[in-house]
Amino acid sequence: MARKQSRVLVQQKIAAASLSGVVLAAAAYLFWMTIDDAPQGEFIEGEHYLLIENPRRIRSDQIEVMEFFGYACVHCYNFDPILADWVQEKSGSIKFIQTPAISSEYWRLLGQNFLTYQELGEQDKYHTPFFRAIHSGGRAFSDEESLSAFYEQLGGDKQTYINAFNSVGVASELSRADNMARRLKVAMVPSIVIQGKYLVRTSGSVGPKRMLDVMDYLVEKELAERSNNDS
Repeated sequence: MARKQSRVLVQQKIAAASLSGVVLAAAAYLFWMTIDDAPQGEFIEGEHYLLIENPRRIRSDQIEVMEFFGYACVHCYNFDPILADWVQEKSGSIKFIQTPAISSEYWRLLGQNFLTYQELGEQDKYHTPFFRAIHSGGRAFSDEESLSAFYEQLGGDKQTYINAFNSVGVASELSRADNMARRLKVAMVPSIVIQGKYLVRTSGSVGPKRMLDVMDYLVEKELAERSNNDS
């Protein structure tokens, strides 16, 4: 009986922590429910995308595309495979980076988990199964123990995970992700930043499919500007 009550308390704690991420996740409710995805003319700054006030300087031959997401966000989960297909199609011209959004201690924990996968070089193996475990499998992850147990369940070494999870490298990347979101003023997820200066997110005129169209437009815009500068 005590064990059952403890499990219920853990689930309630996770639910409460998730609510503190409501600024990001609730805003993203528009992502699937109230937006218009029909193509409508040209893309306009301020309506279909935003120009970032304090842009990042990108030094790369490819166009940088950075996604801010959260494992606790169901809209990010639904968008993930669609985005993955788009990234694959654009692989020759873009450099894709995923960055966890941190809006609460629970989101921070899950973000630390994502960065642990990256630190271990196993993001491709564990990212989708972990997303699926939360939103399709109803799994609850409340601490390092439950996260490392999941890693072990899928064939990884538990102590290797724990060492990476608590490493200086992961802590540094977690802080960097938090600072980056603040600098770029990311207020909801999923959000996409193109070349450090354009922010694409859902709105009354931009839905999930159209979001990809806007991203296409901005990538081509950057490539065209680069070509003109080189000529």
